[in-house]
Amino acid sequence: MKQIIFDCDSTAGIPGYPMDDALALFYLLGRPQEAEVLAVTCTFGNGTTEQVYRASRDLLSEAGWERLPVICGSSQGEEPVSDAARFIVEETRKKPGELSFVGIGSLTNLYGASLLDPGIFDRLKEIVLMGGYTAPLLYHGSHLDELNFSVNPEAAAWVLNHGKNISILTGNNTLEPSYLPKEEFYTAMGQNEAGRYLAEKLGYRFDVKAERNGEASSYCWDVVASVYLLHPELFEDSPSFCYVTEKGMQSGWLGVTEQAPDTCLLNLPRVKDLEAYRKEMYGGWLDLKLGKRP
Repeated sequence: MKQIIFDCDSTAGIPGYPMDDALALFYLLGRPQEAEVLAVTCTFGNGTTEQVYRASRDLLSEAGWERLPVICGSSQGEEPVSDAARFIVEETRKKPGELSFVGIGSLTNLYGASLLDPGIFDRLKEIVLMGGYTAPLLYHGSHLDELNFSVNPEAAAWVLNHGKNISILTGNNTLEPSYLPKEEFYTAMGQNEAGRYLAEKLGYRFDVKAERNGEASSYCWDVVASVYLLHPELFEDSPSFCYVTEKGMQSGWLGVTEQAPDTCLLNLPRVKDLEAYRKEMYGGWLDLKLGKRP
């Protein structure tokens, strides 16, 4: 059983905003025999921290998961030590070596926690992140900007250089497995109540993307990190020496290079069995138990 702090910039439910953070969370909640999410800690990226906090709280309440704590982090440009950062420190002190940190937004909260207590990286069992890129990332014919590490490059550079046992699901490595055609998504999710609820609640994103790109499809980047956390056997690990700087993090660039004194060792996993991955991804969503809803 993985005990997880889920750190995100979820804006699901806000018209036009991304929904993949929410699907990454609901995947974990759909695997109660494998995962226990201790709290959702909110950061910025897809929206402001306040938007993320409200959207996360409202979505969980509507799905009958209001018992799951939602904790607000710092806003962009603010001091990174926040309620979320303090929570991360307190939980790792209670359970040293037992907690997994999943980060799929800016790394501000984990950065703030490390400023409060530099020993936090020794107490976390593992850090699993979605973000960064290692080669130009083409999306509908254009380069796609990185929007997780780059929104707080100082925090990202610090965490990647000082953290331990870090696995990063990069934009390059998540591009193919995260692709969701609308028809496939609705067909798969129509099998039960949970699937239909998630499709109805979060399917607006397909229409937004169709209007922007001329294709009724979306990408669920962040769920790849959640699936990796629980099922690393579906992936091929790739320990890589990376030259990470604050300047490089302004664009999310992970400079894979040869080992040198100023490099850090990061694992950059890639899905090795796409069919098995997608079966597990959909399975987690369909197995979600909805609570009593308003």
